[in-house]
Amino acid sequence: MVQDNWQRTIEYVRLSLTEACNFCCPYCRPEAITPESQTNLLTPDEWLTVLGAFHQLGVRALRLTGGEPLLYPHLDELLQKLQERQWFEDVSMTTNGSLLGKRAKELQKLGLNRVNISLDAVDEDTFDIRTGRIGELSAVIEGIEAALAAGFTSVKINTVLMEPMSDDMVRSLLAYMEKWPVIWRFIEYMPFQGQTFRGPTFEEWQAQLTRICGGPLIPVEKNGAKKDAKKGAESGNGHALDADEVNADKVNADKPTAAKKSKSVTGFGPATYYALPQGPVVGFIFPMSHSYCHECNRVRLTSDGRLRLCLLRDDEADLVSLVRQGKSSEELAEHIKDVLQLRREQHEEPDMAAPKRAMWRIGG
Repeated sequence: MVQDNWQRTIEYVRLSLTEACNFCCPYCRPEAITPESQTNLLTPDEWLTVLGAFHQLGVRALRLTGGEPLLYPHLDELLQKLQERQWFEDVSMTTNGSLLGKRAKELQKLGLNRVNISLDAVDEDTFDIRTGRIGELSAVIEGIEAALAAGFTSVKINTVLMEPMSDDMVRSLLAYMEKWPVIWRFIEYMPFQGQTFRGPTFEEWQAQLTRICGGPLIPVEKNGAKKDAKKGAESGNGHALDADEVNADKVNADKPTAAKKSKSVTGFGPATYYALPQGPVVGFIFPMSHSYCHECNRVRLTSDGRLRLCLLRDDEADLVSLVRQGKSSEELAEHIKDVLQLRREQHEEPDMAAPKRAMWRIGG
């Protein structure tokens, strides 16, 4: 295992395969970017050189992102080669789901373990506004249901809270939580390129869910690490549950779930998980109002081959140039170890200067 200069173990890499995307969500990109509009993509073999370095450093988990990763033209080849090497305990993907319906089973056979699917609204009008596309909600729903049928270890839904959500919209989401055996995660809106923070905050969202659900949210332990159950009880959240106590089967016990092989609902990411009074598990990812910098275990690789040390800072290192100079995975690993010592202890406060790269150029 490799650590940064703050003794945080790096065990998780997020790799943006392409900037291309068929949606244009306002918090990410101003307009859709087609695969043909990006000419600097790395090949699967170039990525394998980079990922081989992270494997040598003890990284355990890899997430493929974008843009829309299903638009990366060499995705199947990359997955097949990763499956042959078995470098990572967990290989997952974040996708908008619109292209997943016909590919879910194939991707599962190629060794993809888990999928997270972005879904910012469940009513068609709001969805069209949020994605900049008309009539694609049915394709995303088809993708979610195909993922559930494909046998992935887990399926999660990601919803970005672009603005305060009405109680009626929250109830609509809760209805889908009852329908699908998924883990639903709520992600705080983050400012990029002059955008401003709009909330809700961690505490505001927690209070709204508690009120609508009619009972306390019960903390779910993260990867076996014990939380302070007394503190949870004092805050009105009830006792803390172990991740094995609230597993993916319990999300919807009366339905078969693709997530039943999962050792935990939490995965390798930063989310804080809660069980709702009705049973489903939800995740909170609120890096602005509820920072997890002290336990950050991840770095990012941009689609143009740069190592990004923090989502919300512009600290980057060029790796693709070294790969194209013929450097080996072993040489890259030594370089990456040095770069990791430049990581900051935390990102700035909510009034921080927004990163210069747009979200779509960093990777979701």
